[in-house]
Amino acid sequence: MKRVRLILTVILLGLPLLYPAVGYGRQEQAKKNWRKYVKKCLDTLIEHGTDVYGPVKTPMLMAIIDVRTLKSPAEPLLLDGLVRTEGRLHRRAERGSNLWYDQKTLAAMYKMTKLTGDSKYAEAADACLAYFLEHCHKANGLLVWGTHIYWDNFKDRAGGDGDGRGPHEILIHHPGWGRMYRLNPGVVSREVEKIWQWHICDKKTGRHNRHDDGRPGCDFAFSGGSFAMAFSFMYSVTKEKHYLDKARLVADWHWKHRNPDTGLVADAPSTGGRYDAKHCFTSVTGPHVSQLLRCYELTGDTHFRDIAISYIKAYEKYGWDKKARTYHAMLKLDGTPVPQRVRGSGYDAWAPHGHVDVWRTTMFSYEFPLVAAQSALYAYELSADGEGSRAPDLLKAALHWAEVIEKNLPPRTGRRWKKELEAAMPEASKTGGTYAENYGRTISFFVHLYRATQNQHYLDIAERVAQEAVKKLYENGLFKGHPAKPYYEATNGVGLLLHALLELDAPSESMPGAF
Repeated sequence: MKRVRLILTVILLGLPLLYPAVGYGRQEQAKKNWRKYVKKCLDTLIEHGTDVYGPVKTPMLMAIIDVRTLKSPAEPLLLDGLVRTEGRLHRRAERGSNLWYDQKTLAAMYKMTKLTGDSKYAEAADACLAYFLEHCHKANGLLVWGTHIYWDNFKDRAGGDGDGRGPHEILIHHPGWGRMYRLNPGVVSREVEKIWQWHICDKKTGRHNRHDDGRPGCDFAFSGGSFAMAFSFMYSVTKEKHYLDKARLVADWHWKHRNPDTGLVADAPSTGGRYDAKHCFTSVTGPHVSQLLRCYELTGDTHFRDIAISYIKAYEKYGWDKKARTYHAMLKLDGTPVPQRVRGSGYDAWAPHGHVDVWRTTMFSYEFPLVAAQSALYAYELSADGEGSRAPDLLKAALHWAEVIEKNLPPRTGRRWKKELEAAMPEASKTGGTYAENYGRTISFFVHLYRATQNQHYLDIAERVAQEAVKKLYENGLFKGHPAKPYYEATNGVGLLLHALLELDAPSESMPGAF
């Protein structure tokens, strides 16, 4: 009867039972201890995954670790490196650490201390962050992290683009500003001040540049959101209004460039003739919306939440394909979807034509369907009005995303770069599966959807995806970045998976999503 009621519930919601939890009932779920996998991974990282490679030994976590030897290779196999990083291998942080991508791993460490009472996890995280904040700075005072630069632990200096002299560029992820501020408020305050100095190129309009050269450049939505979050955090701890004003100014740069008729906004309004100045993508409704929602949580200013919700509703109106039961990946600002077509050359190769590709292969570009799913649900969770009611249209959007993701299960190589990925890493066609980030975001989304609906079906999906992630990625006490490689890789999103597994371990507990 329980099984019948589950199927009837799904039918009434208008959702197909595409990923049924056959033979995986609640009693069996209760026996699963997802925490133990996270704990073992963290134990292994603390024991074997820190920097013991250069003249100076540090408590920072290595970005790449061979799960067979539990050592960080001086020359890791290329494998999917150029595909995943979009031809920019410095994003992989070979031979080093990149604290931007370790944020959720460190959050899992702090959470593990709370769960177990063992202080070693929080102490390891504190040591890692404290060393980074004290030592890893650019000449202009900004921190050595992000998408271009990292700390080369073999040479004990900045590495990456431009031999370590490349741009400071932070985007997409939600850093633990509060934890860093607790350890070194001076350095964090300086980082935020330097963001204002070097990234906000027009102090009157809020026009920003993803790079720290002080000049106009690419004003990507998900880097602007990172800057707004930094200012929002400083407002939350200092209550100095100028920080709130800066956060609003930067957030309003995109808001003021929206199409007044559709509410859609370009990802990068100031890039001129490029397609990202004329189209809206899930990079807006995913990472950027999540960043605006975090700004709202930090400041209490509903302006950020209202902007975020407006973007979600606009994309839902024009991006949802009722006939195909999925979303368009790319919209003109008048609401016209861009159909699937032959991939362009040069920068146009990153334009996501056609419907969304759920299992994203590349680190960045303009397609973030899983983050868009998470963000719709995040907005629903924060949408309560004075009487405590939440916005049903936001839950409807989240349920649409659930349908899209479920239709595309089990996780696998995304279609856009499948040929290139399997040519670079042939084993991927045999192993199947996807990146740790995709597993983590999917698990987190369905745990939160279970909380929102109390529909057991969604928790069953999260359990099944987690089961597959453990089967395909867990080896020798670590989670690999992808089933077809022998490496733990921070930039493959292992931290997001660890965080999501802790959410799944206590699905009724209120925890933030894996962002």
